[in-house]
Amino acid sequence: MKTTCTLACVAGLVAGALLPAHVFAQVGGLVQEYRQGTVVLTSGDTLRGPLKLYLDRDVLLVTMPDSTVRTVAAVAVRTFAVRGAVLPYGTSLPSARTALPARVRRFRQGPLRARPFLVYHWNHDKASDYTSPAFFERLNGGPVVLLRRRFLVRRSVSQSDAYGYPATYYRPRVPAPRISYLDVSDWYYLGTPEGQVVALRRPRRDLLGYFQAEAAQLEAYAEEHKLSFDADHDLARLVDYANALRQGPAQ
Repeated sequence: MKTTCTLACVAGLVAGALLPAHVFAQVGGLVQEYRQGTVVLTSGDTLRGPLKLYLDRDVLLVTMPDSTVRTVAAVAVRTFAVRGAVLPYGTSLPSARTALPARVRRFRQGPLRARPFLVYHWNHDKASDYTSPAFFERLNGGPVVLLRRRFLVRRSVSQSDAYGYPATYYRPRVPAPRISYLDVSDWYYLGTPEGQVVALRRPRRDLLGYFQAEAAQLEAYAEEHKLSFDADHDLARLVDYANALRQGPAQ
């Protein structure tokens, strides 16, 4: 079920006003929670506190020291950083065969450093010239920046697979019960020096297509160092290398 926001609600989001948390209680998608967040607003103010990220709506909820919740839309944010991801309860499967995926474990543990986010105007992958502010995680330095939008998603698996039961454990023609678990879905982009967002739907093809003049050297570098175009850390190294090639030797 879709939720709608009144004009007063929209005005409050743009201004970064104090709004009750239940406004977003039924927003689609899984909320991402962090123990620590620092948000720099376009006004120059800085908010600090536990943070919830609604990536599908590009909205932040920051719990202030006085326990009030500040709700801020991307249009009012210059940049923010988070650390200490908090996963919902019941996200692990009981069997070692189908334990919480490694990428989700990395998301939960997170790096020791903060994860920085930037705001770009983006068409949300639609065939339209209309753009609106959106949050992207920054994965490298620049000037061409590797960006990511990481969503938490629920998937399901047959209980027979989760517990390692043979398929014949359940009666014929009776489907085995299914249980859900948490996973992550990553979407990669490039942020150009001009402020545009370029989608990497197929990272290898699209990255080499963007850095056409450096493509052969990029492929050779990836092969030499055994880098994957689908892994975030490797992809960041490749974009950094492409930036260095494009800039040429230091003067």
